[in-house]
Amino acid sequence: MTELVDVVCHQCKIKLELLDAPLPREAWWKFLDDHAYHPVELLWEHSETWDTIDIDYIAVDSDIRSDPSFAEYAGDWPGRPLALHPRPVARAVAEIVRRAFDAMDAHEWQAAPADGAAGERIMQYMDFAPPPGELVDDAVVLARLAAVEAALEQLRREATEPLGDHFGTFLNDVLRALPTSADLPPDELCAESGPLASPRLWDAERALRLIQHIVDSRIRIALRKPSPTPAPERAPSVRLVR
Repeated sequence: MTELVDVVCHQCKIKLELLDAPLPREAWWKFLDDHAYHPVELLWEHSETWDTIDIDYIAVDSDIRSDPSFAEYAGDWPGRPLALHPRPVARAVAEIVRRAFDAMDAHEWQAAPADGAAGERIMQYMDFAPPPGELVDDAVVLARLAAVEAALEQLRREATEPLGDHFGTFLNDVLRALPTSADLPPDELCAESGPLASPRLWDAERALRLIQHIVDSRIRIALRKPSPTPAPERAPSVRLVR
């Protein structure tokens, strides 16, 4: 049986499954044209590099609405300029999220009773998966900026709560990596946008999407159950002999 192979560009954070069909072949040629001089890698099913592929990577023809189909990618995909633009904030947050995943997988993450409710409240402000090709005007930019600012403010509020050490550290770490309101001035973002969103705005949204993913898929579930504390040791029983 033929093993499935993906090609990934680590510079642009995009991957493409190599399939022997007309549209995937066209997409592959377009991928070569886009990334010929970038660090590109072929991935097999058991490649160790899969551990570094996170939700910020654009996956051509995935089931995520913001990702392009084979036909869109092979053709005049309108989101290409924004999707291939560097995302420094998202990549900084991706590293923090990766460390959190590693701690959970190693069973080192210690949850506290207040963490579950905090995760639920955060998710009320997390719904970030905007397609890079979405056309925007000033009203759309300001609406998307308001959603980003609301999510950032909620993260700041939760970071002041008496959370467990691991979750509290995670929130403080991502807040240091995320932009402040001063980093996202509305007039500048509107000037940078059109017809696509500002790269700075999209970078912030992609960073929040990484937090959304780990809170929704792992943290929120794990934090509903505080880590068990070991039972106190019992003194050895003594049998009286008469």
